[in-house]
Amino acid sequence: MKKIRKLLGSLLIGIIFISWYSFADILPLKQNWLVQTSHGLNVEGNVLSTSDCVTDNWYKTEVPNTVLAVLEDNGVYPNLYYGTNLKKVPGYQDDLWLIMPKDSPFRDPWWYRTEFVVPADWNGMECTLHFEGINYEAEIWMNGHKIADRSEVRGMFRRFEFPISQNLKYGEKNTLAVKIYPPGLLPDKDYDTKQIEATTGWDDHNPQPPDLNMGIWQPVYIKTQKIVALRHPYVETQLSLPSMDFADLTVSAWITNLKEQEVEVTVKGTIEDRIFEQNVKLSPKEKREVIFKPEEYPILHIPSPRIWWPAPLGEQHLYLLSMEVINQGKISDTVQTRFGIRDVRTELNEEDWRVYYINGEKILIRGGAWMTSDMLLRLTRNRYEALVRYAKEAGLNMLRSEGFSIRETDMFYDLCDEYGVMVTQQIFGRTILDEDLAIQCIEDMMLRIRNHPSLVHFLGHDETFPSEKLDKAYQDLIAKHRVHRTYQPHSGTFVTTTRRSTGGTRTGTRELWTYAGPSHYYLRTHDGAWGFAQSGGIGGIIASPTSLREMLPEDQLWPALDTEAWSFHTVTQGGSYFYALRDAMNDCYGPAKDFNDFSRKTEAMNFNSARGMFEAYARNKYKATGITTWKYDTAWPAALSWQYVDWYLRPTSAYYGAKKACEPIHVLYAYDDACIWVVNSYRKDITNLRVSAEAFNLNGETFWSQTKENITVEKDGKTKIIEVNIPENQRKPMFFLRLQLFDENNQLISTNIYWLSATSDIPGDSGHNLKGIFYTRPKSKADFTMLNELEKTKIHVEGKETSKTEKDRIFDVQIKNIGSSIAFMLIPELYAPDKPGYELPRVYWSEGGIILRPSEEITIQAKVPEDTLSKNATPLFSVRGWNVEQMQ
Repeated sequence: MKKIRKLLGSLLIGIIFISWYSFADILPLKQNWLVQTSHGLNVEGNVLSTSDCVTDNWYKTEVPNTVLAVLEDNGVYPNLYYGTNLKKVPGYQDDLWLIMPKDSPFRDPWWYRTEFVVPADWNGMECTLHFEGINYEAEIWMNGHKIADRSEVRGMFRRFEFPISQNLKYGEKNTLAVKIYPPGLLPDKDYDTKQIEATTGWDDHNPQPPDLNMGIWQPVYIKTQKIVALRHPYVETQLSLPSMDFADLTVSAWITNLKEQEVEVTVKGTIEDRIFEQNVKLSPKEKREVIFKPEEYPILHIPSPRIWWPAPLGEQHLYLLSMEVINQGKISDTVQTRFGIRDVRTELNEEDWRVYYINGEKILIRGGAWMTSDMLLRLTRNRYEALVRYAKEAGLNMLRSEGFSIRETDMFYDLCDEYGVMVTQQIFGRTILDEDLAIQCIEDMMLRIRNHPSLVHFLGHDETFPSEKLDKAYQDLIAKHRVHRTYQPHSGTFVTTTRRSTGGTRTGTRELWTYAGPSHYYLRTHDGAWGFAQSGGIGGIIASPTSLREMLPEDQLWPALDTEAWSFHTVTQGGSYFYALRDAMNDCYGPAKDFNDFSRKTEAMNFNSARGMFEAYARNKYKATGITTWKYDTAWPAALSWQYVDWYLRPTSAYYGAKKACEPIHVLYAYDDACIWVVNSYRKDITNLRVSAEAFNLNGETFWSQTKENITVEKDGKTKIIEVNIPENQRKPMFFLRLQLFDENNQLISTNIYWLSATSDIPGDSGHNLKGIFYTRPKSKADFTMLNELEKTKIHVEGKETSKTEKDRIFDVQIKNIGSSIAFMLIPELYAPDKPGYELPRVYWSEGGIILRPSEEITIQAKVPEDTLSKNATPLFSVRGWNVEQMQ
């Protein structure tokens, strides 16, 4: 028994798992699985689930793992994410698709099989077999007996539990076999939709995996309990506002009598030193919810509670609830869950835009649409944590979990709880034809995720309304299970006048998904920085140069967007989707000459546009209430897509632009009024600030400057500081504007450098040409072509390890321009000592997109997890940039 508990401890760290089982006796069925297609097999589960089965040619794996991931791991289809290798898999199809091809090797069911031993002392206990996620249908067999039929096990987002005490061999070898049927077994016709079954859909941001993610994609385990089972622990919190002096908790859980006779039990709960219990009598096989209300249990009245806040507004305090059900003095079952004490509400303001309040405080939402972290559903803690941490480090406070993706795992939510990143959960992308199955999936999801304080809101469907039945069911489930989050049915249309009916938000536009310049959100009305945009954006964002070379063969790097592999690693529409970005580059920066030139110019554009978008929302709060940009991450290696962090877990230049814009105390230049503003995101007034502004030309000479002192910015407020009234003749052809913000102790807290043109960047109209290619037609175009005349400059980079935390090694890195030309768009990189030039992923830099005049220097910080760089390794530091010679 002790061994099982030790296995559980490593399980909770190593895989995605339901946190509320963390004290129970559990046997994880993770190791020693075999997988094979049913095609050509002449036996069924009654044989395959016994020791008589021959499995010499089966593929070894662990679960969770989808079928295609298993085949890649076993070398059948190697290196699927490189070049166009995915297209070589039988059954692959371009574009969006819902139907499994008739000649696909994944159309036939595939078998998953494992053998295991349960402890002999489990005999006499009630054992249950749990599947946390199977895609899409399954027969389940154990020791020659069918446990469940495919009509019972259906739907990717269902969780299944089966009694198996009578089927187990205690202290002996047992065999489990699962026959899995894929999604996509549908009549061959045009469904005119992007999602039709309760499974992944992927939309248009990456190819569809040929197996449609069939397989066991979440953990499998056996759990023991005695007479009564305990499930679904839940804590509802009611915080006193505005004082936050106390909180009232309502605690509940479901108990089930597993026996055929009446039973009396005690349900006991513990939160730190607070213990409460309730005696319950259960009829044979009865299932009941047990509720502890604060008016009946005064110990659930919590004075001076520790509050959960989203970052950076406060700490992310979490409590632990442990529960057990006791019969005749013996523990029958135990469960555990974390929760946070906080208040969340959203509402429509006087202009019918959705506004968020956390603990009574209005909060500007700045975040992105979250797509699950890997196309083949290899969902690791490292990948989850890196992506959530990147968001927190950048000041992005919300991730909108996309309905075409998976219903996210507990690991994702646990990390959002810990890092203080809020989540809006979209329920589905489109209406599922089997509405009853969709409802069952969502009920399972709500019971699973409702304890997470990071969960703040539900969206129904993406750019469409749910059916009447589903819309009512979603709202009924939220009420039934007292989830206490708001709901809107529709993510928003392209027409802002519909916002009240959709729920107070709008979607993006083709222009925002292709290319939008830094002034766009200041100058446009219908798709600019006002209201709430669920899917805004700046268009295509390029991956790190190191990442590009990891995903694309050398002969496919140029011409960008047009080679087969380049186009494949954009979106399903292909590289031509982003021609408007290339057109803007040609107009504003000059045509790219080669791969490196295209990369550096796109990085400059991405930084500038992302900064402008998020700054516009900050300057316009609360006429602007929030944006979740399309999108934040990517599920497979994308060369140019909608990504702030690329698949290899390297930040893009757009990430650094967003990070700059989302500083909690920030100085910015607004493109519409040519004024300098200071924005405060904290819950307190900031006083005695000083702003220094100076303009300099391409040789680094200052020709205009102003300073303003004794500045006060109210809590969560913004203040206009200085008008940048530079004469037109001094602006030609372009110039730099540096803003610096100092605190009351004269410490520099924010620096922001813009490159501005004498001709303004003013968006115009858009459309499609005769070839169907989308274009934008600006009213005026900025001219930054003089940047091409910047001479190469030398950069000295030196790093020193200054401290360590439990997770990270921390380095101060000095970057100095020792050349004679302005160093433009410097992005720091860190290398392992044995791999110079290879940018390590998962390095959390304090800044990127740096501009230095000759002899100027800056010291930035790098936080490096020890599993990124070992504790004894001495890293190499460098930068890439517009006109720099890389120096370490």
